[in-house]
Amino acid sequence: MMSLNGLLLALALGAAAGQGWIAGVAGQERIAVKKCAEYRKLTVKTSTLITLSLRPTAISFEDYKCPNVVDLIVGGEAARRGEFPHQALIGYQAESDPRKIEFKCGGSLISERFVLTAAHCLSGAKPVVVRLGENDLRDEDDDQVDFDIEAIVRHPEYTIRRAYHDVALVKLAQNVIFTRQIRPACLWTGHNLNISSAIATGFGRTEFDGSTSDVLMKVQLDVLDKSECNGFTTNRKFKMGLIEGQLCVGSHAGGKDTCQGDSGGPLETVTEEKGCMFHIVGITSVGSACGYGKSPAIYTRVSSYVDWIEKVVWELD
Repeated sequence: MMSLNGLLLALALGAAAGQGWIAGVAGQERIAVKKCAEYRKLTVKTSTLITLSLRPTAISFEDYKCPNVVDLIVGGEAARRGEFPHQALIGYQAESDPRKIEFKCGGSLISERFVLTAAHCLSGAKPVVVRLGENDLRDEDDDQVDFDIEAIVRHPEYTIRRAYHDVALVKLAQNVIFTRQIRPACLWTGHNLNISSAIATGFGRTEFDGSTSDVLMKVQLDVLDKSECNGFTTNRKFKMGLIEGQLCVGSHAGGKDTCQGDSGGPLETVTEEKGCMFHIVGITSVGSACGYGKSPAIYTRVSSYVDWIEKVVWELD
């Protein structure tokens, strides 16, 4: 039976077990949910006040320790420092100069040792470094920390010939020390995606065929009906159409999208009005023309792969 403290924490995290991202609280908690509760403690300081009365009463309140809370990169805006502490950059040796590092893909820190990204980012050139805590590539005095890579784990059903099961994990060579600028995100674990929009982040192109951004960008996108991504089904990589493990995401208004360079980056949402814990709902997988019309993109649906992620990150490690 769940303890009173455990029940209170579960309620604080989601208000109800029916919310998609907290599936598993009723009954046996899954590892990803337990870890999310653990990571949430990094962002909240709980204080207790005693009322001055004949019958003193203890009143608890929470003070969020995150530097920013999201109110809201084509059509997007620059992210604030520390706003997305789970954001990762995956670096490769430059072909022109092996001494230089080119950051070509994004990812999300989800534990002390693992970064979640897209499998297609790890199918060609082998990455050599993961950077965390980066907000501005021009600022060498930023809070960024580089980590060597110990292992790469692609989903066993992924193949470069198809656009399915585009999910992978990068194991870092050493544990990450969590700070205000570097902190893991939670995984959206429920089958139901009961949100109409989400936030995409990255250092990708800011206009079609343009240069990549030096500053981390954020953009709010709409979760679309899969029928709005039917244009992708003519591509031979979508032989089975869109599957359950994929999301169609874009902008009803148009002019907003994620582009090249954001591959593997997160599609995320905040589940608490005043909270600062992000839940990763998708991984940037396949896009179209950046910012042209609705220009929808395909994202890997994280909840479809939580079982596999848990085994690699927490059960086998």
